[in-house]
Amino acid sequence: MATNVKTIGFIGLGNAGYHLAANLPRAGFNLIVRDADQSRAKSFVEQNKNSIVTSENDEEVWSKVDVLVTMLPNDKIVQGVLLGETRIAKHLRKGTIVVDTSSSSPFDTRALNEALQAFGLLLIDAPITQTHLHAIRTGDATFMLGCDSPEAIKRAMPVFEAMGKYIFPMGGSGAGHAMKTLNNYVSVGSINALCDSLVVGQRFGLDPATMIDVLNVGTGRNFSTAYSMRDEVCFFSIFVNKW
Repeated sequence: MATNVKTIGFIGLGNAGYHLAANLPRAGFNLIVRDADQSRAKSFVEQNKNSIVTSENDEEVWSKVDVLVTMLPNDKIVQGVLLGETRIAKHLRKGTIVVDTSSSSPFDTRALNEALQAFGLLLIDAPITQTHLHAIRTGDATFMLGCDSPEAIKRAMPVFEAMGKYIFPMGGSGAGHAMKTLNNYVSVGSINALCDSLVVGQRFGLDPATMIDVLNVGTGRNFSTAYSMRDEVCFFSIFVNKW
């Protein structure tokens, strides 16, 4: 672990954030956590050493953070937490790195980057992708990074390495979120193609579960066939028959 990054702030302990954050104290970092659900934050601290809970307005605590990670539902909430009424950005020291792992708009990310620069802060957009939640629990997530400062990425790399297995710098500010959006676009496209294929196949008397098995050992294998739709074929069959 790099000696210049010792204390990490983490905001957002949802399904992904909780497990993502848990990798950090295991890697030796001191962790300061915050979540809208205070009981969830307290539960996290009870289960993870080297971590404490704080409030949005605790200036003394936030000023100790070297890297602040956000994992929130969308970019509007990220902006609200950092620049809205809570205005955590004003409590952070100049030079602090803000890492947004949320699924955000690349255009809003660029705007946020400019706003944080006024506070002397460095923003890295770092959304994640993975084939299953277990990858987050084990620190094997994939990060797509966007940042105008290669030095900031270098400084924050030990943090990413504690949480992820595959780390891809994609370009300047917003590039990480652009890649996440395109990844989702391709993923949704494969789901649409699979659903169309299952409908047509069932019209020809093919069994949806067997179709999935064939696709998974052939060139049609993708995330939808291997994971997201594998357990939904029974429901799909009932739906198509009624339709």
